Amino acid sequence: PAVTAPIAAVTFLQDITFTGGATLTTDVVRVEIVVDIEGATRSIAAEIPTGVTNGSASLSWVLDTPGGGLLPNTSVTARFRLTLADGTSVEGASTSVRYDDTRFVWKTVTGDFATVHWVDGGQAFGLKAMRISDAAIRAVSTLLGVTESDPIDFYVYGDRTAFYEVLGAGTRENVGGEAHPDIRTLFANISPDAVDDPWVGVVIPHELTHLIFDSAVRNAYHYPFRWLNEGIAVYLSEGYGSRDRSAVESAVEAGTVMPLRALGGEFPTTRERFFLAYSESVAAVSFLVDRYGRDAMVKLVRSYGHGVSDDEAFTAALGVDVVAFEAAWLESIGALAPNPYGPQPAPVGPIPADWAGAASTPGSVAAPSPSLAASLPGGSIPDGAVDASGAPVLALTVAAFAIVMVALRTRRRSTRRALTGMGAAAPGAGAAPPDTDSLPPETASGVPDPASDLDAAQAKDGEANE
Repeated sequence: PAVTAPIAAVTFLQDITFTGGATLTTDVVRVEIVVDIEGATRSIAAEIPTGVTNGSASLSWVLDTPGGGLLPNTSVTARFRLTLADGTSVEGASTSVRYDDTRFVWKTVTGDFATVHWVDGGQAFGLKAMRISDAAIRAVSTLLGVTESDPIDFYVYGDRTAFYEVLGAGTRENVGGEAHPDIRTLFANISPDAVDDPWVGVVIPHELTHLIFDSAVRNAYHYPFRWLNEGIAVYLSEGYGSRDRSAVESAVEAGTVMPLRALGGEFPTTRERFFLAYSESVAAVSFLVDRYGRDAMVKLVRSYGHGVSDDEAFTAALGVDVVAFEAAWLESIGALAPNPYGPQPAPVGPIPADWAGAASTPGSVAAPSPSLAASLPGGSIPDGAVDASGAPVLALTVAAFAIVMVALRTRRRSTRRALTGMGAAAPGAGAAPPDTDSLPPETASGVPDPASDLDAAQAKDGEANE
């Protein structure tokens, strides 16, 4: 058995088609393609049906690449693999292709750190973007103690529609740039007539700060808070300006400040909250620098590079854990700790007699114990919550609960019998998948019993339902 190296055909914003050939023998039990995408931590392994058991076979597989699914400047490597009956495998040579935006003829200029690619505008446009990029990379990498030696590519789209087609339909309408550290690439929407606008000198350093921040904190275990990443990018590119200060002050006055723990992952999607999240982030970083010093900020960032927890990183750099830091920041802006949204405690209702102490006699409801009454809001049982008139209600409640439990158990047994009657059905033929959380019961011979395995899985499922 043998396989060729794949041939890749790229259609931008649509797909990459891999084709090749194989010589199959009767002991080949599986034909696959293995695809590695730059920046991904796992490979894609997909089976390829051939309809051939012995002889030559044509191989073809398609990787869909809609907008946002695969970004330009991403390397994709693929190889075919045959698995034999004895468990060994035969792998063919690999093929690598770079997924590029082929809709345009790109102009390119390379500086000390960044390579700028653009379409609209003259050479002066590209040179200015390159100088801003190099200056930002040099300043931030020096501050964070990072040596940037790997290439950084910066793609500038003058056309807004083309820019959003690349990033995908889910991209928010207020996004003007994105940094992708996994492929060390920055995308921005800047028209040639806007290259002299002040915001261009902000958006480029902001996004490039993300790339350098990622280099400083990279580890296999834990990534820092989103507010810290975005806050540092804003702080180093434009500082804690009047617009952000005004947004935070207004939120404090209105009582709408979001806790930092709410900004650890994705930011809110509504426009007002989205921008407030950035304002709060830079406010927190500005407070960090003012209270503990810029060296402490750098130490905090570098601490994450060791794969430590958030509390360990904050304690090592600032001497306080995350909760204490947030409390100090809220105090500094004059805000109270926000009340959490979400499920609230249910109101106190009637207390069944047996939950209150001694069991009641038939036909009556026992009074609650003093300790239970003292533990309830107000220190007492609500009027009318437990009295003799509550006995019928309690009896009906218990009866209804018993009926529901009997119905659930009857249904579970019926389902179990139906599944057991299938025997050892093949996966995909209607059999329930095995429960990988526990080993199946064994028969007296030591061989797993399929029916018992199904019983165990159904029992676990029934317990979850109960």
